[in-house]
Amino acid sequence: MKYLAICEDDLLFQFMRKLATRRGEVLFLVEEEGVARRIRRQGGSSQWGNLKNQSTYKKNHLEHISQAILFIRDAGLRERVYQHLRRLNAKLPILSLSSEQDATGNHKDPFLRQLPLEDMFHEFCAPQLLDTFNRQKVDRVRSLFREKDKIHILLQHDPDPDAIGSALALRELLGRNRATTPIVTFGGVTRPENLAMLRLLEIQIDRITYEDLHQDGARLALVDVQPPYFGVSLGKVDLVVDHHPKRIPFTARFTDLRPHYGATSTIFTEYLRAGGMEPSQRLATALLYGIKTDTLFLERGSQIADLEAFTFLYPFASRAMITRMERPELPREDLEALGRALSRLQLDDGVAVIHMGEVKREDVIPQMAEFCLQIEGVEWGVVSGLCGDKVVISVRNVGYVKSAGDIMKRLFDEIGSAGGHRAMAKAVIPLERFKERFGEVSEKVIREAMVPLITQREDGND
Repeated sequence: MKYLAICEDDLLFQFMRKLATRRGEVLFLVEEEGVARRIRRQGGSSQWGNLKNQSTYKKNHLEHISQAILFIRDAGLRERVYQHLRRLNAKLPILSLSSEQDATGNHKDPFLRQLPLEDMFHEFCAPQLLDTFNRQKVDRVRSLFREKDKIHILLQHDPDPDAIGSALALRELLGRNRATTPIVTFGGVTRPENLAMLRLLEIQIDRITYEDLHQDGARLALVDVQPPYFGVSLGKVDLVVDHHPKRIPFTARFTDLRPHYGATSTIFTEYLRAGGMEPSQRLATALLYGIKTDTLFLERGSQIADLEAFTFLYPFASRAMITRMERPELPREDLEALGRALSRLQLDDGVAVIHMGEVKREDVIPQMAEFCLQIEGVEWGVVSGLCGDKVVISVRNVGYVKSAGDIMKRLFDEIGSAGGHRAMAKAVIPLERFKERFGEVSEKVIREAMVPLITQREDGND
């Protein structure tokens, strides 16, 4: 999120810097150069200019601003600033802070919120700060589709709980059902806990082909994944909502990417709140489980938005059902594969490296990487395996300032699909291309490629 806070002095900065700034980037626009310098000296981002001139706001590229915040005590100036912003961007969400007797005009503006100063502390500590911004997003999402349209909600090849919960939320947000808006994938669901989720919540995911993607004029929405992931053209894409970093440029009618969020389910929870929708137990359970699994119960890659979404969903969700999802039956062959992998564990500078050899199911690889972090002295888990004609490498680490995604992209993006977050990442490389680059697939090759890069980052060169 990017906020533009327009104010006469640095009072708002002093209040916001430890609260609202956690939600995203805040640029403070003030009238005096000295005030701007004072804000910068204290770690803030600031500019100065004549607040009465429209040219001051043109320089700030309002099309890239998520929300403007007005804290101007002079009523006449505040109204003038509001008019400048509206002329430059008719749908920019604006939050105006003032006394109840001194509000910003008598505007019937759906993208203007007027907040009494007395409520400022509550507001900046609460998720309602984003409601106007998200309400705008919800309106746009709903406007993409006509009532007669069939919509395919496409997920990654082996959908995880975050993707499944997000897809369910999008369908609810659009007021659709399974027949008109099926959830589809080119692959299948394999992990036991994800299969348990589908069974317990009665969620159906259909397998689809590229040829059928737009059959009979069906529209296309992607959640928790982006078009380049699939490696082929998907045709016209109407919607992409995701929390992963944008790796390759793509085109869609509507895009909402928030890589600083821990889960896509958090974005859809904010959409539901902004739309005034109370989730059913089924939907709340799916979204809560999505946030919980992608952030390791808010311990990895999460931020305040994920915590607020989790808190909102918790009273509506079934904790007993989540417990049943998290403890599915483990097939004997998977248990044997994990045991064999542990016997080959190599530990080097806090990095556990395991090559599992041939595996029947790809999901045992990230399971093993997660398990490695429970071993004493391990800060990184690097686990690889052969799944058909692909080399799959999964990486996990215990910290927030590490660079798993960057390392995987640097090593493998040119020969396969690689990327992820700071604390978790994945690479999928065609077997032949891996051999062309590294000669063979082995624990030794992967350890020699990855451990030096990890050690270099750990030594402070991130």
